[in-house]
Amino acid sequence: MAASDFRYGVVGCAGMGENHADAVEDIEDATLVACADIDEGIARSFADAYDVAWYTDPAEMAVDADLDIVSVCTPNGTHLEIVSDLAEAGVDILCEKPLEITRERVDQLIDVCEREGITLGGIFQRRLYGGPQFAHEVVADGQLGDLVLGEVEVKWHRDPSYYEDVGWHGTTDLDGGVLLTQALHGIDLLQWTAGEIERVAAELDTVHHDVEVPDTAVASVEFANGGYGQITGTTAMYPEERLSLNLHGTEGSFKWHEDELDLFETKSGAEATLEPFHMGTGIAGQVRDFVAAIRDDREPMIPPEEARKALDITFALEKAARTDQWVDVEYGTRE
Repeated sequence: MAASDFRYGVVGCAGMGENHADAVEDIEDATLVACADIDEGIARSFADAYDVAWYTDPAEMAVDADLDIVSVCTPNGTHLEIVSDLAEAGVDILCEKPLEITRERVDQLIDVCEREGITLGGIFQRRLYGGPQFAHEVVADGQLGDLVLGEVEVKWHRDPSYYEDVGWHGTTDLDGGVLLTQALHGIDLLQWTAGEIERVAAELDTVHHDVEVPDTAVASVEFANGGYGQITGTTAMYPEERLSLNLHGTEGSFKWHEDELDLFETKSGAEATLEPFHMGTGIAGQVRDFVAAIRDDREPMIPPEEARKALDITFALEKAARTDQWVDVEYGTRE
């Protein structure tokens, strides 16, 4: 390890933790040196696989291993306590999505990082595909004209084993349901490409799985720019479909599913050029960007205010479903 390398740790050694670890190992100026998991057996296995030190306490890991950066890859509803401990230990944090599962806990998580002077980044790796990168650009520069419709579909399949084999999946306190765990990817892409969502109406239901949370969501949205849209998300259908994003304007249309362009046609005859994020796609691209942000003393590509936008929309969707009314989206506000 070079003297200038950032010392990197991962909290949450199953699932996404391995993806973050693999990403760190491909970065020249960061070295994975430690991991932590509440399950000692999982921590030991991860440590053996990546040749790092293992811990069961994230704060102890941060101090004892003298870490600079940590990826938090634990269940959704555990992020606040872990991030708080790590921030107080003085490490910069890349947190898996969602930041947290209630508005209050999101507020607290962001507040503690601001108070401790910690750089916090969120994960929305599907932004890095060439399709969304291109869509963000063509909407911003007006190639589609005025937005008329924006649609995102997250129609995924989850076997019962997905919920049965991982204890926190499908729970109210740790998972939060299809909007927070699966459809959030699509909600983020829709608001990032089509523009700010102003108000929403929604229906949530548990139509198939034996779980505590909704497995299906349908929603209508109104954009601040005057357009309208739809959000569809489920884990109950079969077979699974790839996430899709469709944008339709007065001057052109864009239709995409990951990662393949279905249609780009404008009155001007512009051609589509799909280029992925310059630092790479997926988790690897986001980890590389975050390390570069710390190195260059800049914001990461998804700072807290960006990471929470899709969550603020989700909290409005949940309220709309509870009240059976259209609800205004409150961005970055305290309850």
